Amino acid sequence: MKTFFLLFLGTIYVLLANSVETAIFRKVYFLIGLGLVIAGVFRYVKERFIYIHTLNEMKEASEEELMAIPHTHCIISNDCLSALLLNEPTNTLIFVSREELEDALIKKEIPFNKIYEVAIVEDDMYIARTSNNFISGSLLGEDMDIEEEELDEEDPEYNSMSQLTLKIVADNLSDPILEYVFMDNSEPLSREEDEYQEALELCEEWFQKISVIIKRYELERVPIRH
Repeated sequence: MKTFFLLFLGTIYVLLANSVETAIFRKVYFLIGLGLVIAGVFRYVKERFIYIHTLNEMKEASEEELMAIPHTHCIISNDCLSALLLNEPTNTLIFVSREELEDALIKKEIPFNKIYEVAIVEDDMYIARTSNNFISGSLLGEDMDIEEEELDEEDPEYNSMSQLTLKIVADNLSDPILEYVFMDNSEPLSREEDEYQEALELCEEWFQKISVIIKRYELERVPIRH
């Protein structure tokens, strides 16, 4: 607020300098206005530097806290607010999140054999999915399959997207669908962009990991005939 006040007051003095006819007052008002604007800009830069430094420290602390969770595979979001971890010795998937960096972590642990489905979602379009075949239909909805003929590669909407998410269905009545966001842009991003390609590569890697887990436990449930 003080920064805004200094900039506003400085602008007023500069405008006032242009409106007076007396040379000495014009010069005094201009110098006062210029000084206030410089003070405001300096204060803004200082506040911004302190904010960014504090934010980076909080991110580092959050990343250290997330990495301290026992795991064999891990991916952490760029804002350090969420993470997806696999712990193979305990056969557990761990989804960790927090609303703000200063909030406490919310941790959800899902045994591998309780994972029923995984899907890659671009905006509202499901582009890949693996389900446990012992469950009839998709737990994410019956109308989520996209026919290939419905996709028009010449359509601008097909060639750009805003969000890339991995959805996981687990045996958890309070929160059966977990979502890990790999990319979330306010503006649509071309599929040719490196940012999209990198996010998609990571998303597909984790999709494959969880697909293997689903199929592994699906095979273990197959009855053995004697």
